[in-house]
Amino acid sequence: MRLANRVLFCALAIFVLSVGAMAQTPRGENDPRNLSPSVGTGGPEGGPTGLFTIYDGQTLRRGEYTFSFAFSNFDRDPGNVDITDWPVSFNVGLNDHLELFFKTNAYRGIKVNNPQNLSSFYLPNSQGYFGAGLLGSGPAIILAPSGPNVGTIAGTAVFRPPFCPNCVPTTSIYSVYYNAGQPFVAFPFTGGAGPNFGMGPGVQGGQFGFPGFSATLGPPTAVGNSFGAADRFPGVGSPVGSILPGIVLATTTLPCTALTGNCRPPGSPTTLNPIVVPVTWTTSPSYLPDAPFVNRLYGESSFTNFVAGAKWRITGPRNPLGVAVLPMYRWYADKADGASGFNQLQRGASPGGNIGDFGLTLAVDGRLSRSVNLSANVGYWLNSNPKNGNSTLLDRPDEIIAGVGFDFPINRWFQGIGEFRSTQYVGGHTPNAFPNNPVEFLVGAKIYPARWWGVGAWFRRQLNDQRLKNFNGVDVNTAINQITNVNVVNRGLVVVPGTSVISTSAGVPLGFQPSSDPYGFGAQLWIGHRNKREPAVLPNQPPTASLAASTSTITLPCPPDMHSSGGSCPTSASTSVQLTTTASDPDGDTLLYTYSVTGGRVTGDGANVSWDLSGVGPGTYTASVEVDDGCGCITAATTTVTIAACTDCVPNVVCPSFNISCPTDVVKAGTPATVSLNVSQAGTPAISSYNWTVSAGTITSGQGTSTITVDTTGQAGNNITASVEVVGADPSCNRTASCTFSIAGNPPVSRKFDEYGNIRFNDEKARLDNFAVQLQNEPGATGYIIGYGTCDAEGETRANRAKDYLVNTRGIDASRIVVVNGGCTPELTVQLWIQPQGAAAPSGDAAGASTTCPDCKKKPTTRRRGRRGRGEE
Repeated sequence: MRLANRVLFCALAIFVLSVGAMAQTPRGENDPRNLSPSVGTGGPEGGPTGLFTIYDGQTLRRGEYTFSFAFSNFDRDPGNVDITDWPVSFNVGLNDHLELFFKTNAYRGIKVNNPQNLSSFYLPNSQGYFGAGLLGSGPAIILAPSGPNVGTIAGTAVFRPPFCPNCVPTTSIYSVYYNAGQPFVAFPFTGGAGPNFGMGPGVQGGQFGFPGFSATLGPPTAVGNSFGAADRFPGVGSPVGSILPGIVLATTTLPCTALTGNCRPPGSPTTLNPIVVPVTWTTSPSYLPDAPFVNRLYGESSFTNFVAGAKWRITGPRNPLGVAVLPMYRWYADKADGASGFNQLQRGASPGGNIGDFGLTLAVDGRLSRSVNLSANVGYWLNSNPKNGNSTLLDRPDEIIAGVGFDFPINRWFQGIGEFRSTQYVGGHTPNAFPNNPVEFLVGAKIYPARWWGVGAWFRRQLNDQRLKNFNGVDVNTAINQITNVNVVNRGLVVVPGTSVISTSAGVPLGFQPSSDPYGFGAQLWIGHRNKREPAVLPNQPPTASLAASTSTITLPCPPDMHSSGGSCPTSASTSVQLTTTASDPDGDTLLYTYSVTGGRVTGDGANVSWDLSGVGPGTYTASVEVDDGCGCITAATTTVTIAACTDCVPNVVCPSFNISCPTDVVKAGTPATVSLNVSQAGTPAISSYNWTVSAGTITSGQGTSTITVDTTGQAGNNITASVEVVGADPSCNRTASCTFSIAGNPPVSRKFDEYGNIRFNDEKARLDNFAVQLQNEPGATGYIIGYGTCDAEGETRANRAKDYLVNTRGIDASRIVVVNGGCTPELTVQLWIQPQGAAAPSGDAAGASTTCPDCKKKPTTRRRGRRGRGEE
């Protein structure tokens, strides 16, 4: 009844949405690609349009619908399980963007090839073959039974021996071992008889701490998480939680010793009291996420799950890139709420999530060419847990579904398909001892005799199944520790000796059965309705288009060495122009845009692009667009942008740098002198000319240039200053420079100041007074007195008398007076000479002078007369 109500609700929702949908866009007749439902299975659910297990980004149009029936076979691990599903689906399009779908699994057949690898075959209501016609419960690792007087093993992991009373005779030494396990108990197991671990009636504190009675199963905890950890099932489930136990793949019997039991004679050294221990086991359960409770070697079920959902296409119907989201809800008809429901789960019908599962998938597809289409999916399923009353039987993992697919619509009748996909089990969940996240590929084809019906077939192969070659084999041993004071029934306290046994074979755990069949296959039939497509040839109309630029003029800033005199120039220019094409097509065709420019470059695509004009000089540039409707009609449009230099730019002021150089040595009068202006920086504005002036002399050449030549004739002893003004430099800058150089005078010459003969002394003193005055007027000059006598030493004596007068009477420094004996002349002569500083010493110029002089005659001695008269002095 609940199933019927849900189906009715989904049908009503589809009807309401179908009435409300209005818009649709027909597909072109020349498009070879057809749409059909996906099949799903092995992870993804079928129903939406797509390939086989991959959804594409397309949706059915309003009024289009499809019924699909498929057969799908695939393999899963652990357990080397062969699953056959018959999915049935229906999908309907509401408009260009929305498609609804419903899917159910009408039939499931599940075959378990390696049951010993699955914990579900070790439940209390499950039996396995120990031999031909020998059924029993296999050994397992369970959470110790709970309840009063359990003893020290409560809450721990214990080894549950097998239960197969008919496997050995009652007289066998293994009889107790094969009767110590779990007898058959119907679901939900609580209160049923549990294993007795080989004990008979006894007292509390007996073997394993038990009082000596059969354990009772349960009761389980009752946390009841729908999306959280599983409850604990004492005596039944694994120590890590859940109703599924850990499994024991292989056991060994400890060697016979005096401590482990009495030994028979050497001819038959078999222990009388065997101790059997597990060597390959799991404390976590091993389960198949699709059917975690399956315990039939072959189980059949029908209408195992139901899925309802929608596909919403985000992009437009004519967009070559299809993007869609697919919300889904999955629920199950069979649950663990009773023995009949759990019986269906043990037939492998489903995982039995109590409130159903919630999925969301993103699908993207793109037409790579007319005959190649690529689709990609990524989705997440939030899975609820199976529950019995308030107890959670298992914490199911969530799923990430991902895959890519290629389809090749060679023509309207044939479509080749290749897929690669995976299912990853994620999130918090009950640990799986042998986890497997299937990765597989599918290849196949769909054939469309008409666009509204067709058939498909595929082959699939799992790449990472639990085959022997997929194991990274490592050989290991299992250590069995020595245990003392073990209370063995009828034997008292014994010591279990430590040992080590091999637990692998060729790197694979003992007892583990590798998978052998990773292959699958399937087929599909669909039938429905498709709207009439647009004719392949239409009276197509060209699109209309106009092109506009975000600006028509770009003014460039001044160059780096210039500035705006009035401040009207921009400091920087944006050279990125947005181009917008406004286009429409009367036929509603998808438009393609192609741009070209006479300068710069275009980035982007579609109706809005960017035109980069960086690095382009002044001028007018044209951008053009061609709008193509894909049906042979192209419309062009253009626009221009002018790049202009700013007219207000003036050079930046840079003052010139220069220095002037004059001759550093004294220039000889009459020799040309060169004066230069050395310019290290011409400046901005640059120097255009040079205006020279000189304080003396004449510029003979170079006026207007940086170097001139000055004529120094007649400038002996003078200093000449040369000045220059640079022409063209900004008035705010220093524009003048000057320097001075010296002109050497004529060399000084000694000159004769006076000359007199043998005159009276008073007259001579007058002459000497004038000489003294001249020497005082020329402080740097030297006076020479050259005496010429008529005999030897006469002239020199007369010259010394004159010097004595000048020094002692007129105060002339004696070092400034030089007396020279000029030689002999016919008459006594005294010459007074002035030697300017730097001039050559005078040598006299008396005519007829001779260096050979006669001796002077001695004057006769006379008496002194009385006072002489005035005139005798």
